[in-house]
Amino acid sequence: MAAHDTTTITTSAVLAALSEHPEWQEKAREQSMAVDGDLTLETLDSLTVLDLVIKESLRLVAPVPSLARKAIKDTELVGYHIPAGTFMSVSPWFSHYMPEYWSNPTEFDPDRFAEPRSEDKKHRFAWVPFGGGAHKCIGMYFGTQEVKMLLHHMLRRYRWSVPAGYKVPWDLV
Repeated sequence: MAAHDTTTITTSAVLAALSEHPEWQEKAREQSMAVDGDLTLETLDSLTVLDLVIKESLRLVAPVPSLARKAIKDTELVGYHIPAGTFMSVSPWFSHYMPEYWSNPTEFDPDRFAEPRSEDKKHRFAWVPFGGGAHKCIGMYFGTQEVKMLLHHMLRRYRWSVPAGYKVPWDLV
């Protein structure tokens, strides 16, 4: 469940979000159309609207909805004793919808990642589509740039939509 699957899930989530929110699709398209010449890492970095949309899409549809972890020592977590060796599941989907970190958490709002709001900075584990800490995905930057490049080319060539009111039936299992 890495690389190919996470990249396709992220791309699908962004395409769905941009279908449901054509105003964001147009904002992203404007930036992509302004790119002149070869696509470089620097020009990819200039596509800031896509950054916001990708981050918000990853928040709403974490490509890996559950991360397996093992307690390496006895610990306490929110008042519960966790013995060493206990397997646990960490859910980015849960964290990404916690109202104490995200305003209107069920709403698509890419601006939540922009200054001055920066809601993803309220807690170091509030936004964890790539995991966190020592186990953060090694391919997160490469994968994000790959998705961004694909979306950039699609925005320059196509417009896409879904019928009004349509919601993708995401499968969480």
